Amino acid sequence: MMKALKWILGILVSLVIILAAMVAIDISPYFALISAEHPTPQPYQAPSGIKIKLRSDIVSLTASEMARKIREKELSSVEVVEAHLSQIYQFNPQVNAIVTLDAEGALKRAREADQALAAGQLWGPLHGIPFTIKDQIATKSMRTTSGFGPLKDVVPDYDATVVARLKEAGGILLGKTNLPALASAPLTDNLVFGRTNNPWDLKRTVGGSSGGSAAALAAGMTPIEIGTDASGSIRMPAHYNGVFGLKTTEHLISFHGAKPPGMDQIIPEMRKFTTARHQAVSGPMARSVEDLQLLLSIIAGPDPNSVQTVDVPILYPEPKPLQNIKVAWTNSSPGKFAGQEMGQISKAYALVISDFIKKLDSSGLSIEKKNLTPQYMTQANATSFRLFNMEYEYFTPALPRIMTILTNAPGSEYSVLNQSYENYQRLLTERDRLRSLLDSFLNDYDALLVPVTMAAAYPLPEIKFDMGMADITTTVTIDGKDYFNIAVNAAYPTPFNLTGHPVVVIPIGFTDEGMPVGIQVVGKRWRDAELLVVAQQLFEAAGEFKHPPRYMVK
Repeated sequence: MMKALKWILGILVSLVIILAAMVAIDISPYFALISAEHPTPQPYQAPSGIKIKLRSDIVSLTASEMARKIREKELSSVEVVEAHLSQIYQFNPQVNAIVTLDAEGALKRAREADQALAAGQLWGPLHGIPFTIKDQIATKSMRTTSGFGPLKDVVPDYDATVVARLKEAGGILLGKTNLPALASAPLTDNLVFGRTNNPWDLKRTVGGSSGGSAAALAAGMTPIEIGTDASGSIRMPAHYNGVFGLKTTEHLISFHGAKPPGMDQIIPEMRKFTTARHQAVSGPMARSVEDLQLLLSIIAGPDPNSVQTVDVPILYPEPKPLQNIKVAWTNSSPGKFAGQEMGQISKAYALVISDFIKKLDSSGLSIEKKNLTPQYMTQANATSFRLFNMEYEYFTPALPRIMTILTNAPGSEYSVLNQSYENYQRLLTERDRLRSLLDSFLNDYDALLVPVTMAAAYPLPEIKFDMGMADITTTVTIDGKDYFNIAVNAAYPTPFNLTGHPVVVIPIGFTDEGMPVGIQVVGKRWRDAELLVVAQQLFEAAGEFKHPPRYMVK
């Protein structure tokens, strides 16, 4: 009897809360989102009548190599841009990584770059180098859709800070790369442009949300990219596509312009939300650590448009002798995630990591196995998502949040219904505690090595969409056991978004099926430059990078 009364009382309280929420908050913008029409996906198609001249000798170079050859006039900027355009025309129809292309504007700027160099003018370290940008990041006069139907026609009137700095350094914007709607899923598929396919196997995932970025890099369609990362969105795609990516220390890089442009036109409350308060960062992606170093030096630094960005000098120290480098590694289970008990990484991935560790051990550096406990990982993931929900769900009325909890949706345990100041401070305090524990651990090591996800790129099932957003609970099978897609991808990288530590993903080898895999190299906060030097040494000692062979035509 008492249980029945409690149950009835709970229902009544919930109804009161729902009614209060509906009265107190204008939820019409959210109904507009629900009822918004979404376009039929339009994957990339190359224009007809285009002359294609493949130049693998150019598109296989790193950006640093291209820049040197342009400065020394071994290559012209026009040659470099034309080579990448041909690569896009030939291969993007299968991969669907580039979703917006400004060929005419890029060639015009390339001609200007060559003329300037002939006149003795050097624009900067990226003089004449093409680049692409994740379609969430604002680009002046070039559409920025965030892969979301209601935003498909948004054309910003400004450049995000990272874009402006790449242009100021002499870079030439080619176009935009694909992502899930609003960068909200660990896969790359949307109802505007469709799915991006992995260059190593077109039937497999590229990860997300910077999936188009990584696929374009791997397929030689761009030499450098900028992605964003709130729960592994740079690191997962780098791992699945066999390229390099850096999740920077929180607030080292300006996030100005990286919030989906145009959202405040749909949800007026978003006008209050100017930047990512915690966890979400912008960061470089490339085909070498050297290029990550080059890009970090360009895009880092204070920004009047992003008052949280910290002024930390980017100074690369001389590499230490290998025998003086001390590294820890772990492949332990990430504990519980989205209501699931997580298992170990796949056997195929574990074999590659084991071989990588053996190579490091034989190289002379000090390497020790030191597991992050499942309890630590579970708590870090839970705190991360609760803090994320507290800061981002502030703009979502209570009704949708209540429904998420009542339907027991995967991840609903991370929802924060009571968005009080006290609860917010509790989450920040728990974040500081977990961050301090990792700080203390890293005092004894130059880096910590952690798996990126649970496996190499896997065949991606058909994705369902709700309100234009991809379903992140689609089941993925790893070694015979089913997991939610979000859990497979986010369980390992998310804790380092919470703590704010920098993480480099370097490619370390290939599974028996020929799929590339990487590893997270975690370093001390604010010492991103030092971490990149260590990551380069680890890669030289035991890493492995290859181009997908079908995209490099002899």
